Amino acid sequence: MVGVTRGRGGLAVVRDFVLLSGGELFTKVIAFVAFAFLARTIEPAAYGAVELAVSLSLFFAMVVDFGLSPLGAREVARDAGRIEDLAAEIPFARLVVGVLAIPVMCVIPVLLGQPPQDRQLVWLFAIGLLGVPFRQQWLYQGLERMHWVSLALILRTAVFTAGVMLVVDGADDLLLVGAAELAAALVLAVYFVRIQGRLVTPFRFAWNLAGSRRLLWEGSFIGLSETIWALNQYLPILLIAGLVGSVEVAFFGAVHRIVMSLATFGFVYHFNFFPTVARSLAVSEASYRGLVGPSFKATAWGGIGLALAVTLLADPICRLIYGEAFVDAGATLAVLVWTIPLTLFSGHARWALIARGEQRSVALAQLAGAVATLSVGAWGTLRWGALGGAAGMVSSAAVVWFVAHACARRTVRHIPFLGAVARPALAALVVGVVVRQVDGAAWGTATGGVLAFAALGPLLDRRLVTDLRSLARARDAGPDPAVPGNDAEGAG
Repeated sequence: MVGVTRGRGGLAVVRDFVLLSGGELFTKVIAFVAFAFLARTIEPAAYGAVELAVSLSLFFAMVVDFGLSPLGAREVARDAGRIEDLAAEIPFARLVVGVLAIPVMCVIPVLLGQPPQDRQLVWLFAIGLLGVPFRQQWLYQGLERMHWVSLALILRTAVFTAGVMLVVDGADDLLLVGAAELAAALVLAVYFVRIQGRLVTPFRFAWNLAGSRRLLWEGSFIGLSETIWALNQYLPILLIAGLVGSVEVAFFGAVHRIVMSLATFGFVYHFNFFPTVARSLAVSEASYRGLVGPSFKATAWGGIGLALAVTLLADPICRLIYGEAFVDAGATLAVLVWTIPLTLFSGHARWALIARGEQRSVALAQLAGAVATLSVGAWGTLRWGALGGAAGMVSSAAVVWFVAHACARRTVRHIPFLGAVARPALAALVVGVVVRQVDGAAWGTATGGVLAFAALGPLLDRRLVTDLRSLARARDAGPDPAVPGNDAEGAG
């Protein structure tokens, strides 16, 4: 019997959003502790094996999900009476995909020529994928009870972190990292089974031929977009592992973790801004134009400013988080961080396309980015190792932006482009060159450079402050309830 009701007030929804966001932030902090500990405890080559296993695990977890999470949440939100059937059919469908995906994941390190111990580590992480069918986050999303998911994220990461810090004492303990992952996956599965049984409906697997086929077919379209996006994120690590080696994987994986954490805030910005975008497009093109201009300006100055700050502090950041052995990863971080502003720029076109129901164009843009990652990334990796992989990922972000913009110009028409980023880009270039010529403590000179960049904003763009105020007023207005929601999964 379903024990959770829907239709709560707006304050409860806001509370759940705050709890989930706080859980995400706290989870990232805990995860950083775990991986910083590993980077300082095991040699870089062994750490590279961990990053490869984690990347494969994250990618194949999205494959196992197969787009069923957003689909399940949508179905529950539409018809709560289907909860019990969906709560049994979706785990079974995921289990089927997982059983097929695990061997594929384990073949990849063999094809990449990884050492036996690294392959065994991937096997342990692959077995952990069997826990994915039990992770019913979509169920609580559809029922607007996301605080249970927030607690689950914290619990899983805390178990993994405690595990590695208690049992890992050097490179010889590499497989114990996989054991900690399995323990975390098991605890998370037990958590979701217990919570589902107490609050919603007892956990079970059920096979309904017609229903499962329909779920897998509908989910495949969402899953394809998610998979292409994930491919863009994790393909560079596979290229580096196959073409260069574990040490370069360690450097790239370490800085990739930093950049992905920072990029989350960009996704949150566009995700929360999406209802306002959909509303303005439904009203008129002029309404959207008055919104997207200030938004693009804000993300241009903010995104480029963030990338500038990280670039100036790349070496000290790597030393602070991962230790002296990872200082050489600073150059890779200084390049890779520029994917953040590029992704922020493309977000305006991608989310506008989603608002217009043009998800296929978003998938096309992501696919073009994957081609750029594969081509430029492979060439760059062969020449410069991890640094070349970062260059490939930056080129991918740029290609996604250009293709998404071209698609959006046909359906949305007014989308800011290169001209909107010229001034902040010029300001960042000038500040970066000047700061590099100044002798002094890295943190002090970088702080001065960022403050100078911020001061140049209103000077180079007299309407910047006015546009930011108008943007804030647009957000305060909130979404129009008459505008239907769109499935935003896979747009990141």
